[in-house]
Amino acid sequence: MTDVYRRMKKDENDDSPAKCRDRRRRRIEMRRLAAVAGDASLPPSNHSRVDNNHLQTSDCVPEAKRVRSAEMKDFPTPPSSASSSDAAEAAPPEATAPATLAEPVFGTMSLSGRSREMEDAVAVRMRLCLPEICRWQPVHFFAVYDGHGGSHVAELCRERMHVYVEEELMRVCDKQGSETCGGGSSSEEEEWWRTALKRCFNRMDETALNTCPCGSAGYQCGCHPMEAALAGSTAVVAILTPEDIIVANCGDSRAVLSRGGRAVPLSSDHKPDRSDELARIKSAGGRVIFVNGARVEGILAMSRAIGRYYA
Repeated sequence: MTDVYRRMKKDENDDSPAKCRDRRRRRIEMRRLAAVAGDASLPPSNHSRVDNNHLQTSDCVPEAKRVRSAEMKDFPTPPSSASSSDAAEAAPPEATAPATLAEPVFGTMSLSGRSREMEDAVAVRMRLCLPEICRWQPVHFFAVYDGHGGSHVAELCRERMHVYVEEELMRVCDKQGSETCGGGSSSEEEEWWRTALKRCFNRMDETALNTCPCGSAGYQCGCHPMEAALAGSTAVVAILTPEDIIVANCGDSRAVLSRGGRAVPLSSDHKPDRSDELARIKSAGGRVIFVNGARVEGILAMSRAIGRYYA
């Protein structure tokens, strides 16, 4: 203990003011060099100046700001107010989209109830695409599929529906004319959305009708045709944009908006006892039989479904 104490006292006596200043100067220099090396991979900040292809970095940038810039370096910098209109037009659509928009908070839950197996499916796709129909803004995709007669149609919708939605949204402006798409009146935009989603649901229905539960297409697998004819699924799709909520449904799965604690319906169920649906079923040669409620041919409790031959 005596030797240790003497050694410590000796070190303290060697810490002259000149040596302390020298060590402090070396520490400051090492921190400055480390900060400059870390900023070398970052884009110029407000404390930097580009002049004749030379980058001059100020040494007085606080360390906290350097860390914050490093965390945000993967996000594109929004264009400044001094940018010219020509540069904005030359930029690709992805560069002009606001990448800093907060994604919605969501949760999902599925219960099989009294069924022996889960026949329902849920699909969520954040930032599905950047369609011109909503001015290159990101859209978020949410869907619920209530299967019946098996789970393969609901699972097929979960795998394919968002793909069809993305393709149709990116294609609708090419058909309508890109010079007016995304900048028309509210009625025109509503019609564009309606056209895209209707084509999406028709494609999904055609895919489900031509896909066997075993996974093969075209019914060339030898399975009994009734296995696919009796299976189907409802579909309710909600697409969120920064400005609108677009809902499309087939069957009796519902979309509801909670506004101030009050439930606001966003969809209308397709039920056989609806006057317009009843007239459509009868005109197609079908029947609505009341067996524990209104059912198509006494079987299906909904008047429309994806993949169901009777709907």
